Amino acid sequence: MRKTKILCTLGPATESPEVIAELIAKGADVMRLNMSHASHDWVRMVYARVREAAAATKREIAVLMDLTGPSIRTGDVEQPWQLQVGDVVEFRCRPEASPSTPYSVTVNYPDLGKDLKAGDVIMVDGGMIQIKATEVTQKHVTGTVLTKGEMKSRRHINLPGIPVRLPPLTQKDYADLDLGVELGVDYFALSFAREPGHIQHLQLLIEQKRSKARVIAKIENKQALDNIDALVESSGGIMIARGDLGSEMPIEDLPLIQRQIVERCSYHGRKVIVATQMLESMIENPVPTRAEVTDIFNAVIEQVDCVMLSGETSVGRYATKCVEVLHTVISRIEKKYPSGRFASDAPLKTNKHKTVKAAIALANSIEGSKLLVFTLRGVMAHLLAHQRPEFAPIFAFTPNLHVSRTLVTARGVHPFVLSFEEGNPEKSIREALDILRRDNFIKPGDPLVILSDALYDGVNVDAILLREA
Repeated sequence: MRKTKILCTLGPATESPEVIAELIAKGADVMRLNMSHASHDWVRMVYARVREAAAATKREIAVLMDLTGPSIRTGDVEQPWQLQVGDVVEFRCRPEASPSTPYSVTVNYPDLGKDLKAGDVIMVDGGMIQIKATEVTQKHVTGTVLTKGEMKSRRHINLPGIPVRLPPLTQKDYADLDLGVELGVDYFALSFAREPGHIQHLQLLIEQKRSKARVIAKIENKQALDNIDALVESSGGIMIARGDLGSEMPIEDLPLIQRQIVERCSYHGRKVIVATQMLESMIENPVPTRAEVTDIFNAVIEQVDCVMLSGETSVGRYATKCVEVLHTVISRIEKKYPSGRFASDAPLKTNKHKTVKAAIALANSIEGSKLLVFTLRGVMAHLLAHQRPEFAPIFAFTPNLHVSRTLVTARGVHPFVLSFEEGNPEKSIREALDILRRDNFIKPGDPLVILSDALYDGVNVDAILLREA
């Protein structure tokens, strides 16, 4: 059973009910709604289709709404510029300011002139065009083109190594947040998270709106890396957004940064998602490159919780094939390399941590064993996932639908909604086993390691049971 989860971005290529159902059938676990490119009407339509397809297949599918965040973008240009090395480009920080050069464009960030100084490098469109600032005022920034390229309207800007004063959320984000809460999404991804206060601000808003959703912090620049431990601890999980990271940091550092973030997430017991260009070539081609397969291998042996597809499934020609490739490659790698090193370094802070560790040691020592966990809030199931059992899959049972859906993203966890009868733990266990037999997850004689802190009414009991199916 595949442990690493697959997160798919929905878009024009995957918006139909038939394709969404096929993505789920091929192995998709989480659906991403990218609010940078989505209207509210479209989100409502697609969200309903995801829930209908999940119900039809009797699978839990989580939905992640990726908030646009306070990105810096250029304004509109009448027609694409064909920039050459040495050309002068002007970025106007005030929309009312008049152009002073032929290549002049507005930016949506009024403080650009306050953050930059002469000599700083501005990366446009993911670093495809690099411009060195030569004159900086509060009204405009003028620079010289270092790399030639075509510049179109509304291009994204990165400022490598430069602390920016952007707010955590924009007015658009607040409107999108209301929509996500109304629909009932399971996760919100916070773009350009730079400090713990940004995550706490969003989480507080979510709780005030009476949503149970959790915050995934996207790590996209040096400010975030400088605060990585605090960001990891404050979040419900981390997304390694390699697109912007590759523009903000030296490209040769990117694999080292990915490994560092995975290690810190493992240490603090948080989920980690690897995103961007997992199968980029399959946007146009039916087979992946050898390098892309090796990239998947690195993520899987690092034991990340999720790998994410972006353009591959939102606009790609082979969306369902991408999910099939991920499922096949991940399953093969996990069979050969079932265990990793990071989980063993995580500290055991509480007795609950130690109980979970003991249950995993027991499961690892018994061939063919399965882990069953009964949980109200998902805490014990998440702890099991973070400790990375070597072979045993984790079957999590909870009476709460929102807990079940948040467990979808946890490595190796297969969640189910099941009502618990107070004072009758044996009944809950029997019903759970009936579900697993019905779905052919267990067979008679299978060793079962059962872990619970939720089945004993009125008593604080962390129990480990060993029995046969």
